Amino acid sequence: MASALGQLPNAPLIYVLAQIVFTRIPKMESRWEDFHQEIFDLYPQAEPERIRQVQIQDEGVSSASDLIRWNMFDRDRRTGIILSPESLVFHATSYTTSDDFFNNLDYIINKLVDILPKNIEVNRLGLRYVDLLLPSKEIPVDNQVSGKLGSISLEEVGCNFQKLEEVTRYKTPLNGDLVIRHRQSIEADILPGDIFPNNLLPAPLLANVKPEEAVVGLIDYDHYIKVKEDFEPISIIKKFKELHHISSKAFELTTTDEAKQLWRGTT
Repeated sequence: MASALGQLPNAPLIYVLAQIVFTRIPKMESRWEDFHQEIFDLYPQAEPERIRQVQIQDEGVSSASDLIRWNMFDRDRRTGIILSPESLVFHATSYTTSDDFFNNLDYIINKLVDILPKNIEVNRLGLRYVDLLLPSKEIPVDNQVSGKLGSISLEEVGCNFQKLEEVTRYKTPLNGDLVIRHRQSIEADILPGDIFPNNLLPAPLLANVKPEEAVVGLIDYDHYIKVKEDFEPISIIKKFKELHHISSKAFELTTTDEAKQLWRGTT
């Protein structure tokens, strides 16, 4: 997740997402192809997607509407863009360093701003990192997380562990919110349902076979801020790097030195 994490030989990062929420753009259906043409060399694949949304009102009356968005991918389908009339998401299941990630994001939003109308306002920026914690012979999942994170064994009274879910919310110096979700489970059900599946090929780490009855873990760092400013690429990237800096420190503080040695391959 951090610059250093992306360089670890056995880094646990399986997904990263950057989201920009902005003023709803009229006629995005006629704009997105111009945007795709600008980035086609790097993101040649495109798939329009229509999602039916149903709202139930207090009186029991339901109303339906369609959410339209456009998915674009690189040739390996490990990095992609999700464009909708009110947001842009840049996400990846293949990650090297934060510098590479933000350089690519900078390229994308500079291409996007060219097709947007004037006076578009940014309302929210969000950065999310998802780490998969796998047990090893040397270090079980419990020993990879710090502080109060971790499961409590009740085996001595005959209770077998099934699942752990923790959510902790912090107010950050950016006047943002950092939500850390920690899960452990013996089932293959720990991936966040709001971002998986995501039309990208899964991270290679997810191809590892989970031993039967083994506990696997996940830490999901979701850091976002509400803003009210013009759609200015330089300012947007600066704020994303500030979000990253805090999330990176959170990763360092919520994972153990023993785990970091495992991810460096020095255990």
